[in-house]
Order: sequence, then C-alpha cells, then structure tokens
Amino acid sequence: MVGSPTTAPEDIDVGAGLKAWLVACLAVSGAMSFFCGLINLVFAPLAPFIFVIALVLTMTVTGIPAILLVNLARGAGWPRGFADVCIPACISLLVGAVITGGHPATLLLAPLGALGGWVYWYTAGKPEASHRWYGEQ
Repeated sequence: MVGSPTTAPEDIDVGAGLKAWLVACLAVSGAMSFFCGLINLVFAPLAPFIFVIALVLTMTVTGIPAILLVNLARGAGWPRGFADVCIPACISLLVGAVITGGHPATLLLAPLGALGGWVYWYTAGKPEASHRWYGEQ
C-alpha cells in the first residue's frame, strides 16, 4: 500500500542504548566542568567536583526523557541523527528556561543538549529510522 509506513526489521540492543546514554552524560558533564573552569579560573580546582555534580544532574534529568524520546523517534520513523541531536537540544533549553525563569544564559544549554544527543547517536552506532515510508524496500 503506497503511503503507509512499514516497520523495518530491527533488533533493539538495550545494552548499547544504555552505554550510549552513559557516554553522552559523561561528555556533557565533562563539557560543563571544562567550561566552568575556563569561565572562571577560581572554579578550575573544583572541576572534578563540578564534574560529579554535573554527571548526577545530567543522569537524573535525562534518564526518563531519553527512554521516552528514543522510543518516540523510533516509533515515528524520524531521521535518528537529526532527532537525537535536536530533541535533547530543545529539551535542555526548555528545562533550563523553566528552572531559571527564562534567563538568557539558558541558551548555553542547547549546545550541551545537542552535544549529548550527537554523542548518544554516534555511540549507539548511528541508528537509522525504524520505518520506511512510501512503500520503499
């Protein structure tokens, strides 16, 4: 039937997804602690402490949304590289805006979300969309 999606055969490796999520959290936390050290050299000695706090915060805030959004992207057949980068960037921006009351500094969170999404997508093996449209084989 033309115009209807068909599911592509897909093996879901949950372990690879969890590993990719953990690596993405580590990358975002590392970037946050690195930039905190660059912005103010007073904080440079605290970078390991900032890293641990950033890691716990990143893992706490992204755990459930990551599961839901990956399944949403997979089910909708969205282009995974694009969706895996753009969705975390938007979510980071929205969460930051809610937490800070719309402070302009929250714009810095969007690139961190995009970094995390790209690292996740790359570490997960660059998965493709799970649906094929228009009857393509």
